Amino acid sequence: MLRARRGTTTVALVVALVVGVLAAACTGPAPSPAGTSSSTGNPATAGVAATVAPVDPTLPGRTTDDVARLTVDALQTYWRTALPGRLGTPWRDVTTIAPVHVDDPSAPQPPCAAKAADLRGNAFYCPAADAVVWDADVLLPQLRERFGPAGVVVVLAHEFGHAVQTRIGVDEAQRADPAAHPTILLEAMSDCYAGAVIRHLVDATATGGPVDLPMRAAERDAALRALVTFRDPLGTLAADTTAHGNAFDRLSAVEDGYDSGPTACAGMTTAGRDFTQRRFGSAADRARNGDLPLDRLVPAVSGDAKAWFEGLVAARGIAGYSAPDPRPAPPCADAGPQGPVAYCAADGGVVTDLAALGALQQRSGDFAGATLLVSRYALAARAGATLSATGYDAGRSAVCLAGAWTARLVDPTGGFGLSPGDLDEAVAVLLDEDWAETDAVGTVDPADNGFERLGHYRRGFDGGPGACGI
Repeated sequence: MLRARRGTTTVALVVALVVGVLAAACTGPAPSPAGTSSSTGNPATAGVAATVAPVDPTLPGRTTDDVARLTVDALQTYWRTALPGRLGTPWRDVTTIAPVHVDDPSAPQPPCAAKAADLRGNAFYCPAADAVVWDADVLLPQLRERFGPAGVVVVLAHEFGHAVQTRIGVDEAQRADPAAHPTILLEAMSDCYAGAVIRHLVDATATGGPVDLPMRAAERDAALRALVTFRDPLGTLAADTTAHGNAFDRLSAVEDGYDSGPTACAGMTTAGRDFTQRRFGSAADRARNGDLPLDRLVPAVSGDAKAWFEGLVAARGIAGYSAPDPRPAPPCADAGPQGPVAYCAADGGVVTDLAALGALQQRSGDFAGATLLVSRYALAARAGATLSATGYDAGRSAVCLAGAWTARLVDPTGGFGLSPGDLDEAVAVLLDEDWAETDAVGTVDPADNGFERLGHYRRGFDGGPGACGI
């Protein structure tokens, strides 16, 4: 988590599923890297979205191959209208759709690969053959088992996003100016296109018409969780030619496509998009996978949050506000269900349940707990600024302010900063729990889900505290 400060072409996506670490590619298959381990032991993938049970399978009677076929049909149909309508380019249906049965020794040679077995755990788009290819025996069945049909949809929608890039000339642009079109930008564009497709399916479902792939709030959050498992290993830099993005950056791209549509995706540039992946700041930070022990985490985060929020309140012309020190006891009787950390309106305190914070850290990493702690300091600061600490707006403001506090730690000028994986741990707790959005009595807008909480967090992260109503 917090660390002390010290003086071309798209390739493999890494996914951790219940069967272990699988490799997936965007422009061609790659074998699983040597030395990979199971999802319980790989520091790049452990803990994220671990608190949510697998999505119950929908589309009863449909096999995973059926779900893939329905998804491909939906994607071809969507882009036939969206590409000319939004980007002014005719859509040509993807020429080759190739589900590969990697467990079949007699399977024919797939497009752009030497043999079917090379595709195990892989999904990719091959521009040379205009082919979307995937492992139909391991990758997609595991995605469906863990995330429901939405897991299949988001992966294939991402690969179709690369086909969109080919059709609008991004491949040629990258060859002409590779520095302006790094891998991580092309992957963000494809994630963004996937977000536009998800929005289309959500809107179609909401109208009540016949929909082969229903997409409601739960399925939308499941799609986000599925994409989280494809984030880069800890310590990967945005400039790495294999970089696809951390969970925060990838889901941010999905939300941008969802909110603004394909035009925004096509307009992405390195100048207009900040990527947050950073290397480890020290060997010690790497050795502990970026996590601080709880007895160091709580004082480090609370000490910095106190000073920052006191400054915000003072900037509003209110003198003398002093943010509280966290306390483990006594509990606050009127706080309601706020989770492992609570803001106590009765005395203005911040109360921590250290056992619950420790359990959360084991599941999702230390910055999940840090995010909750800062969101409670946000409520305390609102009260100190004579703003309400209750109500839906207060809860949204708390999440937003947690994002604003975090943004300054990406490239800090002094003190401490984020470790690789911290933003992904914030994403995990925002997707899985509503705790960071609860108000001072434990209420939260029931219309908000993980997608909305991530949006509130990003609003503060990108726009600062002024975007959060304080």
